Amino acid sequence: MITNLQLRNFTAFTALSIEFSPGINIIIGENGTGKTHLLKAIQALSGPEVLGELAGEQLARKLCRLYHPLSEQVGELRRAGTRGEALLSITFASGQEVAVRFSGSATVSKVRTSMSGEASPAIFIPTKEVLSLVRGLTADQSHLPTIERIFDNGYLDLANQLVKEGVNDLDAKVQLDPRFTSIVPRLINLIGGQYLLENGRFVFESGRFVEKEAATRSKAQHAQMYQDSTEWKFVPSSKYRLSSGMTAEGFRKIGVLQRLLSNGSLNPGTTGPLLWDEPESNLNPKLMKDLVQALLELARNGQQVILATHDYVLLKWFDLLMDKGKGDQVRFHVLSRDADSGQVCLDSMDDYRAIEPNAIADTFNELTKEQVARKMGALGK
Repeated sequence: MITNLQLRNFTAFTALSIEFSPGINIIIGENGTGKTHLLKAIQALSGPEVLGELAGEQLARKLCRLYHPLSEQVGELRRAGTRGEALLSITFASGQEVAVRFSGSATVSKVRTSMSGEASPAIFIPTKEVLSLVRGLTADQSHLPTIERIFDNGYLDLANQLVKEGVNDLDAKVQLDPRFTSIVPRLINLIGGQYLLENGRFVFESGRFVEKEAATRSKAQHAQMYQDSTEWKFVPSSKYRLSSGMTAEGFRKIGVLQRLLSNGSLNPGTTGPLLWDEPESNLNPKLMKDLVQALLELARNGQQVILATHDYVLLKWFDLLMDKGKGDQVRFHVLSRDADSGQVCLDSMDDYRAIEPNAIADTFNELTKEQVARKMGALGK
């Protein structure tokens, strides 16, 4: 879990310091204000590259693989027209820190860290879905240099996490861990099935999780007081399976979250922050309520979530569904560009109604007013 990120003279940022909630963090802002850059900075600083004697070279390479500067040198990521070195600094809840500096002509970075051991790396879900790309990104015969020219490291890291083997019996995992009882069945029922890894590629098995009477439940009345009366079980609806590429892209994005939870790559309370860039991309708005409920449930179980969005529906569901009585903490971080200096500015707040400026809500309100005016004709003027 991270508590603070500082960026200075780095890509879109002249000076930025952001304090994160341990629960849900939502980053909003117009195009070009650096939302994705911020998420990638967290991914780089929370990975294993910050440790060891070669940390300076490793992290410089990681940053270049994430941002793809034209010169392929880390120095190009220093913000043009500013003085001093670029700085990226992250603080974890444990109090440990990582700070990285480099000049405009640098080919390696300078890394300073107080970490005594490897922190749990962040999991980054990019805007485009990855399930259908896994077979090509992780195949033994793939041409890695070509892949790296097309996809940044965020895609490759996620693909490798998705193919990790985990608990094969998902039904058993759902019974043993109450976190999965509330989250995984919700995701699977939302898309009407589950994604499974077969021969290096993902396939879709249609079906639903249903509650059934526990098979091992005692019939003795006094014993039933101490036993769960039901258990969750996945019930396939067809013996045929589909290639992931034949399913909707919005379903595949939810399938990524289902797979990460199922194989243990995402384990609330122990893994690093979940970073998600535009989860609403290619997602039907009717699915967003359930997705928000799943993310809130993850946070209630100790998973820090940091996402970037442009979507009004997603924002409003977080506002409407958060429950402080259940410990929900939702913090909104607004990135905007100062009209005079052109610098990216930040405002953070824990109340959706306090968001200012809120270009997303303003645009939605303008659209609603226009629709009402057209329906009412002259009466709407």
